[in-house]
Amino acid sequence: MKKQLAILLVITGLTGKFHAQEKDKSAFSKTDAYLESTIDSLKIIGLNYAILIDNEVVHKKSFGSAHAQLKVPMTMDKSFPVASISKLFSSVALHKLISIHKREVSETVGDFLPNRNDLPESWRKLTLEQLLSHTSGVPDQIDYQIYLAPDSEKSVIDALRDKPFSSEPGTESKYNATGFLLIRAIIEKLANQDFESHMQTEYFDKLNLSSARYGGFKQVIPNRVTCYQNNNGNLEMFPLNYSPPMYAGAGLNIAMDDLIKWFQAVQDGGILTKDQLEAIWTPVKLTNGTDGYFGLGWESYKLQDGYRMVGHGGAGISSFRHYWNDRTNDNLTVILLTNGAYDWKVRPNQINSVIASILFEHN
Repeated sequence: MKKQLAILLVITGLTGKFHAQEKDKSAFSKTDAYLESTIDSLKIIGLNYAILIDNEVVHKKSFGSAHAQLKVPMTMDKSFPVASISKLFSSVALHKLISIHKREVSETVGDFLPNRNDLPESWRKLTLEQLLSHTSGVPDQIDYQIYLAPDSEKSVIDALRDKPFSSEPGTESKYNATGFLLIRAIIEKLANQDFESHMQTEYFDKLNLSSARYGGFKQVIPNRVTCYQNNNGNLEMFPLNYSPPMYAGAGLNIAMDDLIKWFQAVQDGGILTKDQLEAIWTPVKLTNGTDGYFGLGWESYKLQDGYRMVGHGGAGISSFRHYWNDRTNDNLTVILLTNGAYDWKVRPNQINSVIASILFEHN
Protein backbone atom coordinates (compact mmCIF):
# COMPACT_ATOMS: atom_id res chain seq x y z
CA MET A 1 0.00 0.00 0.00
CA LYS A 2 2.75 2.47 0.93
CA LYS A 3 4.68 1.82 -2.30
CA GLN A 4 1.45 2.22 -4.25
CA LEU A 5 0.85 5.56 -2.52
CA ALA A 6 4.32 6.79 -3.40
CA ILE A 7 3.75 5.86 -7.04
CA LEU A 8 0.31 7.47 -7.02
CA LEU A 9 1.74 10.74 -5.72
CA VAL A 10 4.06 10.83 -8.71
CA ILE A 11 1.66 9.80 -11.45
CA THR A 12 -1.15 12.09 -10.27
CA GLY A 13 0.93 15.17 -10.85
CA LEU A 14 3.04 16.20 -7.87
CA THR A 15 5.82 17.15 -10.26
CA GLY A 16 4.42 20.43 -11.54
CA LYS A 17 5.38 23.91 -10.39
CA PHE A 18 3.32 25.09 -7.42
CA HIS A 19 3.30 28.79 -6.57
CA ALA A 20 2.29 28.90 -2.92
CA GLN A 21 1.43 32.60 -3.06
CA GLU A 22 -1.35 31.97 -5.59
CA LYS A 23 -4.62 31.09 -3.92
CA ASP A 24 -7.00 30.93 -6.85
CA LYS A 25 -10.38 29.95 -5.46
CA SER A 26 -11.20 28.02 -8.62
CA ALA A 27 -8.68 25.41 -7.51
CA PHE A 28 -10.63 24.90 -4.29
CA SER A 29 -13.84 24.58 -6.29
CA LYS A 30 -12.17 21.71 -8.11
CA THR A 31 -11.08 20.00 -4.89
CA ASP A 32 -14.56 20.49 -3.43
CA ALA A 33 -16.12 18.96 -6.54
CA TYR A 34 -13.71 16.03 -6.45
CA LEU A 35 -14.54 15.41 -2.79
CA GLU A 36 -18.27 15.65 -3.39
CA SER A 37 -17.99 13.05 -6.14
CA THR A 38 -15.78 10.82 -3.97
CA ILE A 39 -18.10 11.11 -0.98
CA ASP A 40 -20.99 10.03 -3.18
CA SER A 41 -19.16 7.08 -4.73
CA LEU A 42 -17.68 5.78 -1.46
CA LYS A 43 -20.67 6.81 0.68
CA ILE A 44 -18.46 8.61 3.17
CA ILE A 45 -20.56 9.47 6.23
CA GLY A 46 -18.95 12.78 7.08
CA LEU A 47 -15.76 14.64 6.29
CA ASN A 48 -13.86 17.77 7.26
CA TYR A 49 -10.92 18.90 5.18
CA ALA A 50 -8.47 21.76 5.19
CA ILE A 51 -5.75 23.08 2.91
CA LEU A 52 -2.73 25.06 4.09
CA ILE A 53 -0.30 26.84 1.77
CA ASP A 54 2.89 28.21 3.30
CA ASN A 55 1.42 27.28 6.70
CA GLU A 56 -1.61 29.51 6.16
CA VAL A 57 -5.15 28.13 6.02
CA VAL A 58 -6.50 28.92 2.57
CA HIS A 59 -9.53 26.63 2.44
CA LYS A 60 -11.59 24.32 4.64
CA LYS A 61 -15.02 22.73 4.35
CA SER A 62 -17.37 20.21 5.96
CA PHE A 63 -19.48 17.52 4.26
CA GLY A 64 -22.03 14.95 5.39
CA SER A 65 -23.05 13.90 8.88
CA ALA A 66 -21.29 13.80 12.24
CA HIS A 67 -23.78 11.22 13.52
CA ALA A 68 -25.56 9.18 10.86
CA GLN A 69 -28.33 7.86 13.07
CA LEU A 70 -29.22 11.36 14.28
CA LYS A 71 -28.60 13.05 10.93
CA VAL A 72 -26.46 15.68 12.66
CA PRO A 73 -24.63 17.77 10.05
CA MET A 74 -20.85 17.74 10.10
CA THR A 75 -19.33 21.02 11.22
CA MET A 76 -15.73 22.17 11.51
CA ASP A 77 -15.82 22.25 15.31
CA LYS A 78 -16.44 18.50 15.61
CA SER A 79 -13.77 16.41 17.34
CA PHE A 80 -12.41 13.28 15.63
CA PRO A 81 -10.59 10.24 16.97
CA VAL A 82 -7.51 10.63 14.78
CA ALA A 83 -5.96 7.25 15.66
CA SER A 84 -2.36 6.96 14.43
CA ILE A 85 -2.15 10.67 13.60
CA SER A 86 -1.56 10.80 17.37
CA LYS A 87 1.99 9.57 16.64
CA LEU A 88 2.87 12.93 15.10
CA PHE A 89 2.15 14.69 18.40
CA SER A 90 4.17 12.12 20.32
CA SER A 91 7.11 12.39 17.92
CA VAL A 92 7.28 16.16 18.30
CA ALA A 93 6.94 15.98 22.09
CA LEU A 94 9.62 13.31 22.36
CA HIS A 95 12.09 15.25 20.22
CA LYS A 96 11.53 18.36 22.31
CA LEU A 97 12.40 16.35 25.42
CA ILE A 98 15.44 14.81 23.73
CA SER A 99 16.66 18.31 22.88
CA ILE A 100 16.11 19.58 26.43
CA HIS A 101 17.95 16.62 27.96
CA LYS A 102 20.67 16.58 25.26
CA ARG A 103 20.00 12.96 24.37
CA GLU A 104 20.20 11.18 21.01
CA VAL A 105 17.91 8.91 18.99
CA SER A 106 20.86 6.55 18.60
CA GLU A 107 20.59 5.70 22.31
CA THR A 108 18.87 2.48 23.30
CA VAL A 109 15.76 1.67 25.30
CA GLY A 110 18.11 0.51 28.06
CA ASP A 111 19.88 3.88 28.03
CA PHE A 112 16.59 5.73 28.46
CA LEU A 113 14.99 3.23 30.84
CA PRO A 114 17.92 1.78 32.82
CA ASN A 115 15.78 0.51 35.70
CA ARG A 116 13.20 -1.29 33.58
CA ASN A 117 14.33 -4.85 34.29
CA ASP A 118 10.91 -6.12 33.24
CA LEU A 119 11.80 -5.49 29.60
CA PRO A 120 13.45 -8.33 27.65
CA GLU A 121 17.14 -7.71 27.01
CA SER A 122 16.54 -7.87 23.24
CA TRP A 123 14.07 -4.98 23.59
CA ARG A 124 16.49 -2.97 25.74
CA LYS A 125 19.06 -3.05 22.91
CA LEU A 126 16.74 -1.34 20.42
CA THR A 127 17.47 2.28 19.58
CA LEU A 128 14.96 5.07 19.79
CA GLU A 129 15.46 5.62 16.06
CA GLN A 130 14.39 2.04 15.36
CA LEU A 131 11.26 2.37 17.48
CA LEU A 132 10.19 5.66 15.89
CA SER A 133 10.87 4.49 12.33
CA HIS A 134 9.11 1.12 12.70
CA THR A 135 12.34 -0.71 11.89
CA SER A 136 12.85 -2.34 15.31
CA GLY A 137 11.28 -5.71 14.46
CA VAL A 138 10.08 -5.95 18.08
CA PRO A 139 7.12 -8.36 18.38
CA ASP A 140 4.05 -6.41 17.27
CA GLN A 141 1.12 -6.79 19.65
CA ILE A 142 -1.34 -6.56 16.76
CA ASP A 143 0.16 -9.75 15.26
CA TYR A 144 -0.87 -11.52 18.48
CA GLN A 145 -4.38 -10.06 18.65
CA ILE A 146 -3.41 -7.65 21.42
CA TYR A 147 -5.12 -4.56 20.14
CA LEU A 148 -4.84 -0.94 21.22
CA ALA A 149 -6.81 -1.06 24.48
CA PRO A 150 -4.74 -3.40 26.68
CA ASP A 151 -5.43 -3.53 30.41
CA SER A 152 -1.90 -2.45 31.21
CA GLU A 153 1.58 -1.99 29.83
CA LYS A 154 2.63 -5.04 31.86
CA SER A 155 0.07 -7.27 30.19
CA VAL A 156 1.51 -6.44 26.76
CA ILE A 157 5.12 -6.98 27.82
CA ASP A 158 4.31 -10.28 29.55
CA ALA A 159 2.40 -11.58 26.53
CA LEU A 160 5.18 -10.71 24.07
CA ARG A 161 8.43 -11.18 25.99
CA ASP A 162 9.09 -14.66 24.56
CA LYS A 163 7.79 -13.96 21.05
CA PRO A 164 10.27 -13.77 18.15
CA PHE A 165 11.19 -10.53 16.39
CA SER A 166 9.47 -10.12 13.04
CA SER A 167 12.80 -9.05 11.47
CA GLU A 168 16.33 -8.12 12.44
CA PRO A 169 16.39 -4.54 13.77
CA GLY A 170 17.05 -2.03 11.02
CA THR A 171 16.43 -4.40 8.12
CA GLU A 172 12.73 -3.91 7.41
CA SER A 173 10.21 -1.07 7.58
CA LYS A 174 7.10 -2.61 9.16
CA TYR A 175 4.38 -0.78 11.06
CA ASN A 176 4.56 -1.70 14.74
CA ALA A 177 2.30 -0.77 17.66
CA THR A 178 4.48 -2.17 20.44
CA GLY A 179 7.23 0.31 19.64
CA PHE A 180 5.00 3.21 20.62
CA LEU A 181 4.14 1.59 23.94
CA LEU A 182 7.88 1.92 24.65
CA ILE A 183 7.91 5.47 23.24
CA ARG A 184 5.29 6.42 25.81
CA ALA A 185 7.43 5.02 28.62
CA ILE A 186 10.46 7.00 27.39
CA ILE A 187 8.46 10.23 27.16
CA GLU A 188 7.24 9.73 30.72
CA LYS A 189 10.80 9.10 31.94
CA LEU A 190 12.21 12.22 30.28
CA ALA A 191 9.24 14.39 31.28
CA ASN A 192 9.11 13.02 34.82
CA GLN A 193 5.31 12.90 34.61
CA ASP A 194 2.66 10.73 33.05
CA PHE A 195 2.17 10.98 29.30
CA GLU A 196 -1.31 12.53 29.31
CA SER A 197 -0.36 15.21 31.85
CA HIS A 198 2.74 16.13 29.87
CA MET A 199 0.83 16.51 26.63
CA GLN A 200 -1.88 18.50 28.36
CA THR A 201 0.38 20.98 30.14
CA GLU A 202 3.08 21.39 27.49
CA TYR A 203 0.98 21.37 24.33
CA PHE A 204 -2.78 21.35 24.72
CA ASP A 205 -2.82 24.11 27.34
CA LYS A 206 0.05 26.21 25.97
CA LEU A 207 -1.30 26.15 22.41
CA ASN A 208 -4.92 26.47 23.57
CA LEU A 209 -5.98 23.22 21.92
CA SER A 210 -9.23 23.07 23.83
CA SER A 211 -10.64 20.07 21.93
CA ALA A 212 -7.55 17.87 22.35
CA ARG A 213 -7.88 14.98 24.76
CA TYR A 214 -7.05 11.29 24.86
CA GLY A 215 -9.65 8.54 25.11
CA GLY A 216 -11.15 5.58 23.29
CA PHE A 217 -14.71 5.22 22.07
CA LYS A 218 -15.99 4.30 25.55
CA GLN A 219 -14.96 7.67 26.98
CA VAL A 220 -17.31 10.63 26.76
CA ILE A 221 -15.51 13.19 24.60
CA PRO A 222 -17.32 16.51 24.07
CA ASN A 223 -18.49 17.16 20.52
CA ARG A 224 -16.90 13.99 19.12
CA VAL A 225 -18.22 12.45 15.92
CA THR A 226 -19.46 8.87 15.80
CA CYS A 227 -17.32 6.64 13.56
CA TYR A 228 -18.73 3.95 11.29
CA GLN A 229 -17.69 0.94 9.23
CA ASN A 230 -19.28 -1.44 6.76
CA ASN A 231 -19.86 -4.94 8.12
CA ASN A 232 -21.22 -7.32 5.48
CA GLY A 233 -23.18 -4.58 3.80
CA ASN A 234 -24.51 -3.05 7.00
CA LEU A 235 -23.34 0.22 8.49
CA GLU A 236 -22.30 -0.14 12.11
CA MET A 237 -20.34 1.86 14.66
CA PHE A 238 -16.56 1.61 14.39
CA PRO A 239 -15.24 1.05 17.93
CA LEU A 240 -11.91 2.88 17.87
CA ASN A 241 -10.93 1.67 21.31
CA TYR A 242 -7.72 2.82 22.97
CA SER A 243 -6.33 2.73 26.49
CA PRO A 244 -3.55 4.76 28.18
CA PRO A 245 -0.63 2.37 27.48
CA MET A 246 -1.15 3.03 23.76
CA TYR A 247 -1.92 6.77 23.79
CA ALA A 248 1.47 7.71 22.33
CA GLY A 249 0.53 5.72 19.24
CA ALA A 250 -3.22 6.28 19.08
CA GLY A 251 -6.05 7.71 21.15
CA LEU A 252 -6.01 11.45 20.53
CA ASN A 253 -9.30 13.21 19.81
CA ILE A 254 -9.07 16.66 18.27
CA ALA A 255 -11.01 19.13 16.11
CA MET A 256 -9.67 20.35 12.77
CA ASP A 257 -8.87 23.90 13.87
CA ASP A 258 -6.82 22.66 16.83
CA LEU A 259 -4.99 20.15 14.65
CA ILE A 260 -4.13 23.00 12.29
CA LYS A 261 -3.05 25.25 15.17
CA TRP A 262 -0.67 22.56 16.44
CA PHE A 263 0.89 22.01 13.00
CA GLN A 264 1.29 25.72 12.41
CA ALA A 265 3.25 25.90 15.67
CA VAL A 266 5.38 22.97 14.48
CA GLN A 267 6.13 24.64 11.14
CA ASP A 268 6.71 28.06 12.69
CA GLY A 269 9.59 26.71 14.73
CA GLY A 270 7.79 27.32 17.99
CA ILE A 271 8.48 23.78 19.20
CA LEU A 272 11.40 22.37 17.23
CA THR A 273 14.02 23.92 14.97
CA LYS A 274 14.04 23.57 11.20
CA ASP A 275 17.05 21.24 11.44
CA GLN A 276 15.27 19.05 13.97
CA LEU A 277 12.23 18.81 11.71
CA GLU A 278 14.44 17.93 8.76
CA ALA A 279 15.93 15.05 10.76
CA ILE A 280 12.49 13.84 11.85
CA TRP A 281 11.07 14.10 8.34
CA THR A 282 13.90 12.30 6.54
CA PRO A 283 13.26 8.61 5.75
CA VAL A 284 15.40 6.34 7.88
CA LYS A 285 17.88 4.22 5.92
CA LEU A 286 17.55 0.45 6.21
CA THR A 287 20.67 -1.68 6.58
CA ASN A 288 20.62 -2.39 2.83
CA GLY A 289 20.88 1.34 2.10
CA THR A 290 17.32 1.89 0.88
CA ASP A 291 14.83 4.29 2.42
CA GLY A 292 12.27 2.95 4.86
CA TYR A 293 8.68 4.18 4.85
CA PHE A 294 9.11 6.32 7.96
CA GLY A 295 11.19 9.11 9.37
CA LEU A 296 11.16 9.46 13.14
CA GLY A 297 7.49 8.92 13.93
CA TRP A 298 6.20 10.30 10.62
CA GLU A 299 5.53 8.49 7.37
CA SER A 300 8.07 9.97 4.97
CA TYR A 301 8.61 9.72 1.20
CA LYS A 302 10.97 11.32 -1.27
CA LEU A 303 9.15 11.85 -4.55
CA GLN A 304 10.31 12.99 -7.97
CA ASP A 305 11.73 16.41 -8.88
CA GLY A 306 12.56 17.40 -5.31
CA TYR A 307 9.08 16.84 -3.88
CA ARG A 308 8.68 15.24 -0.48
CA MET A 309 5.78 14.19 1.72
CA VAL A 310 5.36 13.46 5.43
CA GLY A 311 2.36 12.73 7.60
CA HIS A 312 0.28 9.82 8.79
CA GLY A 313 -3.01 8.06 8.19
CA GLY A 314 -5.54 7.46 10.95
CA ALA A 315 -7.35 4.10 11.29
CA GLY A 316 -7.78 3.94 7.52
CA ILE A 317 -10.40 6.72 7.67
CA SER A 318 -8.38 9.94 7.99
CA SER A 319 -5.23 11.37 6.43
CA PHE A 320 -2.71 14.10 7.32
CA ARG A 321 -0.20 14.94 4.58
CA HIS A 322 2.38 17.72 4.27
CA TYR A 323 4.06 18.21 0.87
CA TRP A 324 6.98 20.43 -0.06
CA ASN A 325 9.75 20.89 -2.59
CA ASP A 326 13.36 21.14 -1.49
CA ARG A 327 14.33 23.23 -4.51
CA THR A 328 11.40 25.62 -4.89
CA ASN A 329 10.17 25.83 -1.27
CA ASP A 330 6.62 25.01 -2.42
CA ASN A 331 4.70 24.09 0.71
CA LEU A 332 1.25 22.46 0.92
CA THR A 333 -0.66 20.64 3.67
CA VAL A 334 -3.87 18.66 3.13
CA ILE A 335 -5.83 17.27 6.09
CA LEU A 336 -8.80 14.93 5.69
CA LEU A 337 -10.75 13.81 8.76
CA THR A 338 -13.65 11.41 8.20
CA ASN A 339 -15.88 9.27 10.39
CA GLY A 340 -16.07 6.33 8.02
CA ALA A 341 -17.63 5.11 4.80
CA TYR A 342 -19.63 2.26 3.31
CA ASP A 343 -16.88 1.36 0.84
CA TRP A 344 -13.25 2.48 0.94
CA LYS A 345 -12.44 1.50 -2.64
CA VAL A 346 -10.18 4.57 -2.57
CA ARG A 347 -8.47 5.20 0.74
CA PRO A 348 -8.11 8.60 2.46
CA ASN A 349 -4.36 8.74 1.80
CA GLN A 350 -5.04 8.32 -1.91
CA ILE A 351 -7.82 10.91 -1.81
CA ASN A 352 -5.40 13.26 -0.08
CA SER A 353 -2.80 12.84 -2.83
CA VAL A 354 -5.37 13.54 -5.54
CA ILE A 355 -6.37 16.79 -3.82
CA ALA A 356 -2.70 17.76 -3.65
CA SER A 357 -2.21 16.91 -7.33
CA ILE A 358 -5.18 19.09 -8.31
CA LEU A 359 -3.65 22.01 -6.49
CA PHE A 360 -0.18 21.46 -7.94
CA GLU A 361 -1.54 21.06 -11.47
CA HIS A 362 -3.75 24.12 -11.14
CA ASN A 363 -0.78 26.34 -10.43
